[in-house]
Amino acid sequence: MNRHIRGLVALAVVASVLVVLRTHGLLQGLPALALAVLLVLTVPSARNLSQRLLYNGLITLGAVPLTWWVPERFLGVDHGTLLLAAVAGLTAGWIAAGKSPRRRALRLLPRVRAIDSLPFLAGILSASSLGVMLSVRSPLEALAIMTSRWDYQSHFSIYHMIRSHGEVIPTIPPGAVGELWGFAEYPQGFHALIATLSNLYRPGEAGVDSEVISYIVLQAAVCSLTVLLVVAGLCALPAVRRRAAIAAPGIAVAAAAWIYGPGAIPVYGGFGNFYMACGMATATVLALLTVQRRLPVIAVAVVGAGLVGICNNWLLLVSLVMVIIITKLWGVARNPGAYGLSWWLLAAGCGIVTLIGIALPLVQLIPLIRSSQGILEALGGIVVPDLGQALLVLTLVVVLGFANLSASARTGSRFLRAERLDVAKASLGLLVPVAVGVYLAVTQSMQHASLTYYFYKYLIAVLLLAWPLAVAAAAALIPPPAVGPARRRNIGLAAGLSIVAVAATQAFGFSLPDLDKAGLPATVRPVGEMTVQKALLASVPGYVPRLLRSATQQQPESTLYVPAPGTMDPVLAARWQWGMRAKSSSTTTNLGWLVYEITKDYARAPEVIARILNENPDMSVIVDAELYTPVHAHLSTLGLEGRLIRLA
Repeated sequence: MNRHIRGLVALAVVASVLVVLRTHGLLQGLPALALAVLLVLTVPSARNLSQRLLYNGLITLGAVPLTWWVPERFLGVDHGTLLLAAVAGLTAGWIAAGKSPRRRALRLLPRVRAIDSLPFLAGILSASSLGVMLSVRSPLEALAIMTSRWDYQSHFSIYHMIRSHGEVIPTIPPGAVGELWGFAEYPQGFHALIATLSNLYRPGEAGVDSEVISYIVLQAAVCSLTVLLVVAGLCALPAVRRRAAIAAPGIAVAAAAWIYGPGAIPVYGGFGNFYMACGMATATVLALLTVQRRLPVIAVAVVGAGLVGICNNWLLLVSLVMVIIITKLWGVARNPGAYGLSWWLLAAGCGIVTLIGIALPLVQLIPLIRSSQGILEALGGIVVPDLGQALLVLTLVVVLGFANLSASARTGSRFLRAERLDVAKASLGLLVPVAVGVYLAVTQSMQHASLTYYFYKYLIAVLLLAWPLAVAAAAALIPPPAVGPARRRNIGLAAGLSIVAVAATQAFGFSLPDLDKAGLPATVRPVGEMTVQKALLASVPGYVPRLLRSATQQQPESTLYVPAPGTMDPVLAARWQWGMRAKSSSTTTNLGWLVYEITKDYARAPEVIARILNENPDMSVIVDAELYTPVHAHLSTLGLEGRLIRLA
């Protein structure tokens, strides 16, 4: 049999078997997730394990959300099934089509060194810092945590809409009365990724009880995977791999910055999409630093996926990767003859997909362009990162960038010279996002006489890139190891530096929990947040089961939930109820302003509810028992009492 025909047969057989297993419920839950992880580990995009994790991880995070722009109603299968079948089938086909299938099969096994364990250790450390969220198994526990932060509501609503309809919100057909769906203008890469993982674990629609659990657990898991991706990028750098033991403490500090330092702010603030976008921006920069001189096609695909992922999550973070990408493209443009026809064709294909992936969120954002400056100056709640540490690491990166620039001029090796020049460009390229930050600071100060939400959020992104860049720049300055050192001396040095690396994880505060009685309290943010979460779950607030019932009890198509005074913010309650029913729309967005009137004066609740019912003839209102009697009495005078529902 011709080897190409053999490859096509293998592709069709493997893909078909997986589709059958999935559609018959024989491959779901943990086995399906395990298969997805196995594919990420074995697709031979690179020989070294860390570099493979970096490349495959970026392609996965960037490309997977794009598939949701093709609705499930057109595909016939869920997106998780499609991706599993496609990747497994293509891998099997590639092996079978080789002149030596055995040799190709062996290439699925990556080269592994001791330093390749660091991404997994960092991922485990990150997961331990999110232990409470990862261990949630009750919808009441999930809602108790998520209602403590405002932003969880909008992100869950987007995720639930995607899961319920099998497509991103902009492609969902308009509602029954032609109204637009809510959050259609919001980039949805993070939410689509979580929906994919949820599809793999539990195909088909699930009840809202299951969905709130899936969301809080999977968003925490994605945050841990983001840390794994960033650390894999550091461990893939040639300079780091040459002097792994010396670089290990620096990698530990960078990982600690993501887990315990500024990275803990978005993770516990409910900004998982922003955290993942920061990770993709950092990983994209590191991916470009893994290649010197000639740019392979796989690097083009990886960088393209990184750009797509950034744009589909937090567009402004493109500024973090601009300089290094432009300099690499300029290098290709200066020497086009170094690349053959096949390279140009494949690179053009990657470029077209990248441009499509970037254009889609740009089209989404068109309604917000006129108000973009106002959005960037908007007020909001976010923890301010340590400004002293920020000044330190930003200065360090720029100084190390100049040091690499100077060292490259004195380097005899062409490879080392190119490596140090690339690191210098990436490090000094940080001045571009610093300039963007200064612009935000100036405009916000002029508008509000102080710095606000988006400045601090953007600063966190810059810091999360700066710490890994500092490690990369420092590693590039370390001279290559001498030939033939004494083995015993190497082992002793490695052991000592490993101890330093463990201690370096405490650079942003002491993180060991449950030692308060011994006078050793943990000082890092995640431990404090988990303590608060455990206390919250030990005594779930009474408004939480009410909120869940408001979405699950039998009710008309269009409803609004108003809680009793002293329970939870009525605007937040209404938005959660709409989100859990996958009913967020332009109508409900506008209703939020009316509901806000109740927040200002609960005595006006009957009057405001009557106004809502008058202006929205198809809507009914659900209220807590404490509100039912006064609201019913007022509505009875207007003939609207038939559209009032007591919470079950």
